[in-house]
Amino acid sequence: MRSMTGYGSGSAAFPGGRVSAEIRTVNHRFLEMKMSLPRLFLPWEDEFRRQLSAQVGRGRLELSLNLSGRTPHTSTVSLNRDLARAYRLAFSELQKELGIDTPLDLRLLASRPELFQVSVQPQLSQTELGAAKKAVDRALRSLERQRSREGRFLRRELRGRLQTLSRFGRAAARRSGRSQTAARRRLAERVQTFLADTQLDQSRLLQEVVVATQKSDITEELVRLQSHVETMMDLIASHEPVGKRLDFLLQEINREVNTIGAKADDAPLRHLVVEAKEEVEKLREQVQNVE
Repeated sequence: MRSMTGYGSGSAAFPGGRVSAEIRTVNHRFLEMKMSLPRLFLPWEDEFRRQLSAQVGRGRLELSLNLSGRTPHTSTVSLNRDLARAYRLAFSELQKELGIDTPLDLRLLASRPELFQVSVQPQLSQTELGAAKKAVDRALRSLERQRSREGRFLRRELRGRLQTLSRFGRAAARRSGRSQTAARRRLAERVQTFLADTQLDQSRLLQEVVVATQKSDITEELVRLQSHVETMMDLIASHEPVGKRLDFLLQEINREVNTIGAKADDAPLRHLVVEAKEEVEKLREQVQNVE
């Protein structure tokens, strides 16, 4: 089990430079990525996304890459052909006018800077791309170590709170048993008093009493509650992403606790339910950070 919150960094060198990577993650229902890349790396964004999604299954993730040192460049030269033709025509007319028979010297055109446009385009080498991937991989491993450490802490916290819910179930069962016994005794006394003064069918009335007491029985809810708690215990021991399953089970646990609260017929049991709800809420907050 891992936390969704973490930070990792890594770097890798190439001849003449270095690539540094930083990764930050926070909790989120799904995997959401944000990239902060130098312009050189933009064509490779999808490749970095695949590299990240292979290791991170859930959370909001931000990758920042920084390239320092030498960057190879390529240069391109563009000729303004229309302007060059206009220059040649003007030179030819001038030659005729001055009676010059020598051929046009191309150096005259080459000396005109407005005829040429030089652009320098940075180009990412495979060496630099490989260094970037290595830096991201190292940052991911650093992130994994931190998220695993945080996950171990979360596991201890969750286990403690789940054990508290198990104790609640046992205490609620004891309290419910005592309160139901007392309730049946009180009902029986009232029924006997009532029957002494009426001609109603005694067996039918006792059957109605049994139905009434069954409505406050929480045995099934407690069995389901303990089953969900045990399943969560198994999940938090896993090394796989379990956050969504834990969240679903917590919804089921919350439903059982609410039902127990609705059936609670005495103050001590209602007090136990309030404490259980507080534990469920704390569990919910912590599970939100589990991948």
